[in-house]
Amino acid sequence: MNLWRTTRTWFDSHSGWLNSDWAKLDAEELEGTFENCQKTINQTFRFFKDRDMPKVFDIAAKMKKEIDIFKPVVPIAVALRRDGMKDRHWDAIKSESGIDFDPYDEHFNLQKVIDVGLTEHFGICDEVGEKAAKEYHIEKSLAKMKKEWDGL
Repeated sequence: MNLWRTTRTWFDSHSGWLNSDWAKLDAEELEGTFENCQKTINQTFRFFKDRDMPKVFDIAAKMKKEIDIFKPVVPIAVALRRDGMKDRHWDAIKSESGIDFDPYDEHFNLQKVIDVGLTEHFGICDEVGEKAAKEYHIEKSLAKMKKEWDGL
């Protein structure tokens, strides 16, 4: 039962993650769903491996392979969808990676991230994404402080 439910969840989610509008991609949801699918598929793969059910095992093996292939994409999605990503951050990624892309293009999505090769530059993307998130939280804190001080 878990194999079928997880397979359905994977196919429903995977296509959406790859092809949805970049601004609407929820990387935290992606990460959570991915981890749940990976855990369940790994369990079912091990379960059916020693059973005399070759067709079911083949499906579990195929799902495991698809999930394993997608695994390196998850952290890049999380890194690039952090709060606070601004033009300067995207420019830094483009400059350091040597890849030219437009994150504001209406066709930019996770599939485009993969196609242009950003998964090969995870370190750069993670570093810049983390910097953007820290700057964003500092900016929010400063704005909150200014608002609190305005009344004094």
